[in-house]
Amino acid sequence: MLQTEKINVCNLFDIGGNQRFVLIAGPCAIESEEMTLQVASTLKDICLELGIHLIFKSSFDKANRSSVNSPRGVGMERGLAILQRVKTELNLPIVTDVHESWQCAPVAQVADMLQIPAFLSRQTDLLVAAAKTGKIVNVKKGQFMAPWDMKNVVTKLQEAGNENILLCERGTSFGYNNLVVDMTGLVEMRQYGYPIVFDATHAVQKPGGQGTSTGGNRDMVPYLMRAALAVGVDAIFAEVHPDPDNAFSDGPNQIHLSKIKSILSQAIAIDDITKNSLFDQTDIATPEPIHHTTQHTVGRPTIKLFLTDVDGVLTDAGMYYSENGDELKKFNTHDGMGLQIIRKAGIKTGIITSENTKMVERRYNKLKLDYLYQGKREGGKLAAALEICEKEGISIKEVAYIGDDVNCLDLLSEVGMAACPASAVTAIKQVPHITHLSKKGGEGCVREFIELIMSGNNL
Repeated sequence: MLQTEKINVCNLFDIGGNQRFVLIAGPCAIESEEMTLQVASTLKDICLELGIHLIFKSSFDKANRSSVNSPRGVGMERGLAILQRVKTELNLPIVTDVHESWQCAPVAQVADMLQIPAFLSRQTDLLVAAAKTGKIVNVKKGQFMAPWDMKNVVTKLQEAGNENILLCERGTSFGYNNLVVDMTGLVEMRQYGYPIVFDATHAVQKPGGQGTSTGGNRDMVPYLMRAALAVGVDAIFAEVHPDPDNAFSDGPNQIHLSKIKSILSQAIAIDDITKNSLFDQTDIATPEPIHHTTQHTVGRPTIKLFLTDVDGVLTDAGMYYSENGDELKKFNTHDGMGLQIIRKAGIKTGIITSENTKMVERRYNKLKLDYLYQGKREGGKLAAALEICEKEGISIKEVAYIGDDVNCLDLLSEVGMAACPASAVTAIKQVPHITHLSKKGGEGCVREFIELIMSGNNL
């Protein structure tokens, strides 16, 4: 199966290529500020634990409701203010729907991705306006369209100067008030070279099936999600609500917030199998993808900054105490020498740790490293690393980091090279493309990682 281009999201992560699926999720409509923040925060915690990148989705206006009397949301001004809170306070990328071309520019001031609803997927003015914002554009394939009809959608976006494109499958009309998903359509659309999104919740809709509102069958969501991941998709779209039966819109097909973790855990297992099998094979024949003008780098990034955690990485994670109650840590001299070697090769070095101790400060001073960030910081370890990147004038993709526990997950998911010791927790070992080292924390794993970097940088 053809691998897609990688579409970068806010310099945080990529969608596409041979990577774990990205989750696009949130309640269908913004109903209140409190509920929106609650769902976003819960989803972020779940995705952090499972090692999934999250883009938060909710709509400020549901303009295509079945009935004129159905609630539509809080409106654009209020909705964008709420989404801005989610973006700022939770450090999450945002996607929301646009229904009219004039909405694109103001929405793009907040949203990192603009979503074109399925009913509007052929609207040229809307597609062009969305493309001209420069934001990622996720186009849902119309229920009335064949997969190959999306070629014209792609062309419209490209000719408007935007190649940050996602193509989304959400089912095809089948008779009255029913949708079906043709899984071969996912393969067909992938041939255009852009990442494919599967809308797992709208695919189980029964449009207008309840007369003045849409019906659906949320029990079928996990099955279709797993099927799409088995075919090979780059992102999963799912609407999630703490009380779907009382949601403003699409209640029958939204997933209960309390059940999303178990559904995603199953999805990861399928996705890992797919990504490890389908994409390491050469297809016998694949149609020529649409020509792209954007240049994409491949291979291992050049590393300009090396960062490490302390407990469980530079140490064995043991907590040692003297009879006087003094805390002790055991460091490995091979790691210390490795840090000296990589510094002499011109790569900056640093320590980022959640704890704040004099022992670590003394170790930092002895090794004469470049940066030390201790204690809890707003935004966690990722925020600390981004601060260093800004000082150095480099990208987070030019950073290598080694960590072993869940408080390292955000940073490990974003750096150009990530590694974990053999003793790392399971959630860290599941980070996409992380290097699993043979040595445990405190036993020379940092030196092992440094030697890999040195060989990759040809140093």
